[in-house]
Order: sequence, then structure tokens, then C-alpha cells
Amino acid sequence: MIPFFFSFLYFWKISFIDILDIFLVAIILFQVYRLVYNTAALNIFYGIIATFVFWKIVEAYKMKLLSIVISIFFKGGFLALIILFQPEIRKFLLIVGSRIFFKKFILSIFGKFEKSRFSVKTETIDSVVRSCAILSGDKTGVLIVIQLYQDIKEFIQNGDEMDAKVNSPILESIFYKNSPLHDGAVIIIGNKIVRTRAILPVSYNKEIPSRLGLRHRAAIGLSEKTDSICLVISEETGYISYIKDQKRTVITNINNLKIKLEKDLL
Repeated sequence: MIPFFFSFLYFWKISFIDILDIFLVAIILFQVYRLVYNTAALNIFYGIIATFVFWKIVEAYKMKLLSIVISIFFKGGFLALIILFQPEIRKFLLIVGSRIFFKKFILSIFGKFEKSRFSVKTETIDSVVRSCAILSGDKTGVLIVIQLYQDIKEFIQNGDEMDAKVNSPILESIFYKNSPLHDGAVIIIGNKIVRTRAILPVSYNKEIPSRLGLRHRAAIGLSEKTDSICLVISEETGYISYIKDQKRTVITNINNLKIKLEKDLL
């Protein structure tokens, strides 16, 4: 099998550098796709890919005039694309620039890496799940942010600092309707609550349903810029929303919340 593989590479004159080149391009395209997924920029991304493929077909058939026109479009439109995709490019560079990125990337090749930047204990997850179950039943508005790989301090520079171990009584008391701390988001890093009354960047994505309020828009807004997990409980319905990577999942069973948190954090 191995000799056949090398003979195949020799026949097509494919070197290791060519394979590495294709692999790296695939990773970059996949990361870009993840950033624009479920956003208005997705259709633009598809359009760019389709135009690029068409350009290469035109070049292969030596249609010089059309090839020149398309190449001018790509060269002249490069700056416009940077402006258009500014939020996505910013998020991509923040992820790549994160100190944890290279560790995560290298270890993921071997199929084993830490799910969280800070070790999260099972009891922390249990406390969050238990609190969400109680607060959901009372239809109490909740916004909880759990940091993953990417440092979110750049986006959370307000609110009140706290250094408390995550547990149900504290979370319930924070979001109690008459509590002075209930308005805004609670930020959890590792097994500690580090900030309350935090104000998050709001998403202006027009595809977000109008029935969703400011808490949901704030959670989606942070998920557009970071890889953090956001838990939102609606005051109107009591529904729990699990928001990550701009995707919103409605939790219909509290056990599902525990499963999702364990999958992303442990």
C-alpha cells in the first residue's frame, strides 16, 4: 500500500510541499467558512469562491481578455473585501494570535487536547446546570458567558469584578430580579465568576428573529467575535438558549444542557 502511494505521488509529481500547501489552504478556507457561517457574508464568500473557480477555468482555456477582466476585479477589489469582511478578519486574526491556538492546533492533530483554556470541574458544570434549571422554571432573565480558548477581556471591560467560586446559590442570587447585579452578563472563567453586570457587544445581524431580545443579541454578538459559550434564559418563555459560534440551540431538556457543556468544557 505504501509503495503504491509513493509511486502515485511520483507519477503525478506531487511533493510533500504540495500536500502541505493544499492542507494549509484547506484549513484557512475552513476557518474562514466557520467565521462567516450563518452571517450575511456567507453568500459573498460563496460568490468569491465561484468567481475564483471560473477565473481558473477561463485561464485554462486561455481566454485572455476575460481572464484579464476577472484578474483586475480580484486585484482591485482586494481592499474592498478587507473592508467588507473586517469583523470576520479581525476575529480570525484574534484566534490565530491567541497563545492557545498553536497548542490547540498541534495537539488536535493527535486527537487529544484540552477542551478549555482553564480546567473546568464537573461540579462547576453541575452548578451552572442546576441554576439554569431553577431560573428557567422561575422565568428569570439570565445571561452567562463561559470563556473557552480565546481571551474575552478585550470585549468585557465593564461591569463589576468578582472572584467567587461558581455555585448555584451565588448564580441564583445574582440573577434574582431585585438584585442590583442581575442586569448584564455574568462572566465565568475556569471555575470562578470573575465579573458581573458585564455589557456585551450586540449583534446587528438582520437574520436574528425579532422575537429575541437584547440578551440574545448580546450573546450572539459575543459569539461573533469569540469562541465563548453563552447561556441565555428568556424572561418571557423561560427557554434556555445555548449560543456558541453564532449558533443558537434551544435546550428542551436540562440534561441536554449538561451534555453540551461537558462536551465543550471537559
